[in-house]
Amino acid sequence: MNAAKTRTTGIGPTAPGIDLNGAAIVLSGSVALSGAGGTGAGSAGIAIPTGLVRANSATNGRGQPYTNYTLSFIDNLSLIKAAHSMKFGVEVRPIRMLTDRQGGTTYTFSNITSFLANQPSSIQFLGDVSAASPFSGKSGFLDLRQAYYIGYAQDEWKLRPNVTLSYGLRYEFYSVLHEINNHAVLFNMMNGILSDPAQPWYQSSKNNWGPRLGISWLPDALHGKTVFRIGGGFFYGPGQTEDQLQPAESDRIGTTISSGPLLAFPLNTQAVIANYNVNDPNLAFQPRAYAPGYSIPERIGSYTFSIQQQLPSSTVLTVAYVGQQERNLFLRSVTNKIIGVATNPTTGAAIVTREFGNRFAEVDYKTSGGNAHYDSLQSTLSRRFSGGFTLGAQYTWSHNIGDSGGSNEANTAANNYNFEADHGNNTFDVRHSFNFSSLFELPVGKGRKFMTNASSMADALLGGWQLGGIVNARSGLPIEVLITRPDVVFRDTRDGSIVANPILVSGVPVTTAIINTPGGGNSRNIRRPDLAPGVNPIIESAGLAYINPAAFSIPAPGTFGNLSRNALHGPHFAQLDFTLSKRFGIGEQRNLEFRSEFYNILNHANFANPGSTRLANALGTGNNQLQPGQPFTTAAAGGNFGVLTSTVANQVGLGTNRQIQFALRLNF
Repeated sequence: MNAAKTRTTGIGPTAPGIDLNGAAIVLSGSVALSGAGGTGAGSAGIAIPTGLVRANSATNGRGQPYTNYTLSFIDNLSLIKAAHSMKFGVEVRPIRMLTDRQGGTTYTFSNITSFLANQPSSIQFLGDVSAASPFSGKSGFLDLRQAYYIGYAQDEWKLRPNVTLSYGLRYEFYSVLHEINNHAVLFNMMNGILSDPAQPWYQSSKNNWGPRLGISWLPDALHGKTVFRIGGGFFYGPGQTEDQLQPAESDRIGTTISSGPLLAFPLNTQAVIANYNVNDPNLAFQPRAYAPGYSIPERIGSYTFSIQQQLPSSTVLTVAYVGQQERNLFLRSVTNKIIGVATNPTTGAAIVTREFGNRFAEVDYKTSGGNAHYDSLQSTLSRRFSGGFTLGAQYTWSHNIGDSGGSNEANTAANNYNFEADHGNNTFDVRHSFNFSSLFELPVGKGRKFMTNASSMADALLGGWQLGGIVNARSGLPIEVLITRPDVVFRDTRDGSIVANPILVSGVPVTTAIINTPGGGNSRNIRRPDLAPGVNPIIESAGLAYINPAAFSIPAPGTFGNLSRNALHGPHFAQLDFTLSKRFGIGEQRNLEFRSEFYNILNHANFANPGSTRLANALGTGNNQLQPGQPFTTAAAGGNFGVLTSTVANQVGLGTNRQIQFALRLNF
């Protein structure tokens, strides 16, 4: 019997000296239960007891109280003169945020046996930002400030009755976010020292001019039934505030304990605070950093060309190409990389050497310079309500590809030496999208094709009914397949090994430590597997198993996986909705509207992407573990890897199971 990702809250003590009242316990991995799993019961999985909430992508905390406000000073002017329709405007937007980051303690155990024996593998301790900082000497809430300055001018010029030119210019500047009391830690990732936090944390370009140009033409030769439109422009965005306040968040006590007398539950937090020495070469403090040259804003060049054609029966067809080039997008990686590893001859443990020594742990850093490219073919067919019938249909083919999705994508690069290696599908890449809607008034009742001479009673009951349908369909969303890989592994060099020189996850005196993932990166844990040649990663047969684990293998030590970012796409989506409605007149100015709506009338199951797309760490100390280059098995992949476990579950609307609702509305 296996249990995966089991969570229990508010339980009592389960082992001497460990009080778990009020704590949340997360058990990850497949855990063999005693009495059911045979030998090895309780030897797998990881226990992370904590009563905290997720503070950011790398830490947990008690809370993040904040008070913020934004003021906007706006003035606009509109002017119409002859064939020109002009607009001018300015905006000044000061932003202020008063906040704290309340820390806490997170305990990590390598397995259930260690958990019950109170032998944590590491303890992460974070103090409050508002407490006295050993780095800047500041205390109190963070007072973060920034300002936006925006101005624009635009004109719509009627060159001829059938030609319109639109042009304009917009300017935007976003000041550098700063903490007014220099309550911050500014890590210099070029030399591994702390810089003066009073200097700008990053750069903000002042050259943010956004010209816009568009033209529409209705050729006389085509009898006024065809319109050509072409246009483009440059646009800017300030990025996420969360990505720009990292130096202020780092100005607090923070350390990860992996050895020594303090490595026990409960942690003696007062001893940690009392012994905290910012000059300790083994502190393992983990600040966040910005790369030199990190700048805002992000830039987008957008362009489009379309043809709109009037067809018979009040129908209009539009076909358009829409494209975007996105530049200076948000990127993320790690520094203070692992540059060497040695083996303790007595214990076999690994001794890791980092770029800037062990005073700092692995450092998460942010920068800019990413790019993306979007192309789409968009078509629309619409018919306005005429003769009791209306319809609308849209189809879009598109592809969004790049090495980043911009500031809304916080993933770390899988290759911490080369951002371009992450070139692949962006997370919102949807290749095909189709929507169709129609509304048909039944030709029954007075003045209609059938029962045109019906009595008032018959017309009130049978006439004026409207029947509608909506179809929504799209291809699948991207899937990111990842693998859990330790930074360091061990090569078994003992004679007589069943597998010649196998790779293991833990060392003994007769093994040799080697770097597994170049540079490290375990704190972010964004690693990709190798893709097995000639094996389809998608399981085509019907059933809930969707991703084939045999299509992937563990990369060789010292190499990165060759699977590209978001290489796979999930199951498609399709849904048919149905409506039936009628208005009952009540006098001349009032009516009662009856409406029935049938969502997903065919009850088609629309599955979400597999809930588990991370391959387990299949290396181990036994002889039956997978080795680099060997394809994963279903058992080795772990849990429900690649299995469809849930639907796109909305309460009402897209993604719901079949739902029927009725409504009455009085209009007056």
